[in-house]
Amino acid sequence: MRWFRGLRQAPVTAALIAVNVLIYVAMAALSGRGLSFDTPILVAAGASVTAPDVVVSHWRWLTAAFIHVNLLHIFMNMWVLGQIGAISEKAIGRGLFAATYVVTGVLGNVLSSALAARTGPTLSAGASGAIMGLIGMAATFAWRSGQRAAARALAFNILFVLGVGLSLSARGVHLVDNAAHIGGLVAGALVGLARVSMRRPVPPRLDRALLAASFGLAALGFAVVQLSGA
Repeated sequence: MRWFRGLRQAPVTAALIAVNVLIYVAMAALSGRGLSFDTPILVAAGASVTAPDVVVSHWRWLTAAFIHVNLLHIFMNMWVLGQIGAISEKAIGRGLFAATYVVTGVLGNVLSSALAARTGPTLSAGASGAIMGLIGMAATFAWRSGQRAAARALAFNILFVLGVGLSLSARGVHLVDNAAHIGGLVAGALVGLARVSMRRPVPPRLDRALLAASFGLAALGFAVVQLSGA
């Protein structure tokens, strides 16, 4: 119940969760493959893919941040997104929160694609890069604004996620996109530093513009990927 009460105070977070869930439900309904998806379905939906001699739309760096592989994947990501949004959306600014999800999700997938071009084919899907960006932004903002306890708690979450991901990769289990996590985290930390330097709430006009641009770009990204098939 606390989770749902927190979301009532974080409407943008609730909207982002709704978009992710609706896309997941649409994938399940259209694929007819249950609640777990294989590579062709993920690619068709908008996952980011990197492979030799394969040319795909760069919009996939954005759409991949809304695509999930199975029920556990989306449940865990949406649970964490709800938690971070409930404690930081209002303080950061709702438009900036949405924009950070989009920007850090994209930049995390950009880094993942750049590394994959050297190491081999990869497929990226999930909101975790964007969520790490939001955690990085919130942690940096909390630390620089004197909220040290909150910053330490967020930093523990960062270390836990990165530690699990790197440990799995070291064992040859490639279930976590560490590059997307790190890219999103660094980008989010930079956004947090920039937000602290403002020292004032985000102007309402800018807040609304960021909000509209974030959801508009996401819709445009899916439209381009689905219509072009690239």
